Amino acid sequence: MLSILPNGIKKEESIMQVVVPITVNVDIDSPNLKEIINGFRDALNPCFQTVVLQVLNYFALKYMRDGTLAQMLHSSKLTWKTSKGNEMTSIHTIFGKIQVPQLQVKDHERKGRRYITRLLLGIQPRVRIPHITVKMIGLMGSLATYRVVKKIASMFTAANFSLMSILRCIRKAAQEIDFSIQEQEKNEFEADGTGLPVKKTGKRGKELKVLAQRKKTRGIRIAGMALGQYKKGWDKIFNPLKESLKKFKEIFLITDGDTTPLEGLKGIKITLQRCLFHIPHETKYTLWEDKVKRKSEPWKYILAQVLDITNVRRIKEEQGVAERFIQRKLDQFTLLITYCRMNGYEHTAHYFSDAKADLFSGIEKRVMGATLSYIERVMRTINMRINVAKWSSESALAVAKIRGAYYYNGFNV
Repeated sequence: MLSILPNGIKKEESIMQVVVPITVNVDIDSPNLKEIINGFRDALNPCFQTVVLQVLNYFALKYMRDGTLAQMLHSSKLTWKTSKGNEMTSIHTIFGKIQVPQLQVKDHERKGRRYITRLLLGIQPRVRIPHITVKMIGLMGSLATYRVVKKIASMFTAANFSLMSILRCIRKAAQEIDFSIQEQEKNEFEADGTGLPVKKTGKRGKELKVLAQRKKTRGIRIAGMALGQYKKGWDKIFNPLKESLKKFKEIFLITDGDTTPLEGLKGIKITLQRCLFHIPHETKYTLWEDKVKRKSEPWKYILAQVLDITNVRRIKEEQGVAERFIQRKLDQFTLLITYCRMNGYEHTAHYFSDAKADLFSGIEKRVMGATLSYIERVMRTINMRINVAKWSSESALAVAKIRGAYYYNGFNV
């Protein structure tokens, strides 16, 4: 089996089995299953600590004998200062805080002592909460509320994480997440924004802007994310698209009816496609602005027409058939715009006019046969956690990044 050591040294070795004998003393008052579960839970921490100590000692002695430890420390000669460790240091794990010995070696090349416990465990020096614990708690805190995480952790382990510790883990875990455009995936992108309840930003809060990229194996991945004021900051999201033009040559972008994201696309050659799902959805809002009574005859007629126009199945016919199909839809849309203007529905007519030019761009270029926006589900997935309470800007963006990376980009522990 090929294993990679903490400093990147590769070493061929056979699979080893470390046998750790453990005696667990559990105080149980009755045969009730709850009492047994609680007793076993309390025994998990000392049990885990025993396993860590045994494994740590085993590999410390082995690596000293075969020279692996010398390679890890970049030293030509090492001897033991203490292979038992009289001093102890605490490390926070998902099973609670454990105590491990401070193993030391003498470095004869540099004339000094070196602590090796954290090196062997893959932990940075002087770090009490390891990276793996931060990722675990950070992921849990982005999927459930802090109090739920605290409760569940205490139900199954002896760990007792404070609410502030969970918050800090979320922020630290989010720092390592970096969204980017992948050139091996499709040149089809989707952009959308959603409001987040951020503290001290008024009733509307701030807007989370997300750029997503469609994958060749179906599905979607997050390619960019930012949090800022409404209708501002889209240029930062779209800047990577400019660099990707060298690879893709042409980019197809799907958005909803909001024209704000387009301000960040100046200077980029892009074929824009409106998400057909959003057209009837947004029409309900424009009809409300035009004071059209809900479920009145004009309201029903306009929505029925829009649903028929945007009902586009995947076109697999020859190019001529597709062109005639699209033209019929556009003619129908033109008549609907005229109907809205004749009846004084200016907001709806203006919205339809803006959307008409990019209504079937993707289909016309035969890039896609359906134009539903997958990113709408992304926004709902992110909001499921953030809508629970109000957040600071840093925490809201951290939770959004972790949720987006976990559900769509393969982030895991």
